[in-house]
Amino acid sequence: MLSRPISAREPAPANDISAEDLTLEALRFEIDRLDDQMLDLLQRRLLLARRVGKAKDAPHGPFLNLRPDREAAVMRRLVGRAGSLARPAVAPIWREVIGAGLAQQGALTIALWRGAEDGRTWDRARQRFGSQVSYMGAANPNAALDAAQSGNAVAVLNLSADQPWWIDLLRDYPDLWVFESLDDARGVPVALAVGRIDPKALAKGRTFQVTAGGDAGEGDGRRTLTTHHGWTLAITEGELPLDRGLGVVGRTP
Repeated sequence: MLSRPISAREPAPANDISAEDLTLEALRFEIDRLDDQMLDLLQRRLLLARRVGKAKDAPHGPFLNLRPDREAAVMRRLVGRAGSLARPAVAPIWREVIGAGLAQQGALTIALWRGAEDGRTWDRARQRFGSQVSYMGAANPNAALDAAQSGNAVAVLNLSADQPWWIDLLRDYPDLWVFESLDDARGVPVALAVGRIDPKALAKGRTFQVTAGGDAGEGDGRRTLTTHHGWTLAITEGELPLDRGLGVVGRTP
């Protein structure tokens, strides 16, 4: 009696599976097992993040529930610990994880003013704050700053030379601080993130300073970003006192 031919939809007999197929199935099984473990760990992390928002040392009162210093420390530790294979993926993955954790502590809105640039501000805002927050466009810089002043949003503003909003930040918004710099591939700031951040929670690194009287020059770690009618926005590579009298408007990693 002739045997029935094997249908293309039927699984091949075990003795027809090659060593390469067996190896591929074993690799896929291991990946699936790791995915399950990673998902379990993510769920545990989000539960812990929810509890962190209620902890006694979390920012409360008029401040946003953000700790830029803590986030910067986490990123430095993980990037430093990662091997060369994983290192390029660490920052984008953990930005999303951190953003998901913040979502457990309350909704966060990003008021985005892009100016006339080509979308880099939007791209870098998404890279920094992830997909778990709400994004809204701001008609002008002051609309973004007003949203941040309300205490329910972060303002992300492009550094357009014709819109020196950073002067208004110094003069009219004493409760707002620059806490993140969104840089291009050369490390030059494209936009700045501003919010009602607990000054004690600002990361240590670059200090942003607005001064009057023209370009104060460079040196001693100071670098001019932009100028406007005698005003200068500069970065100092180091820690200056958080003193509005000195023109300091924030600090970033």
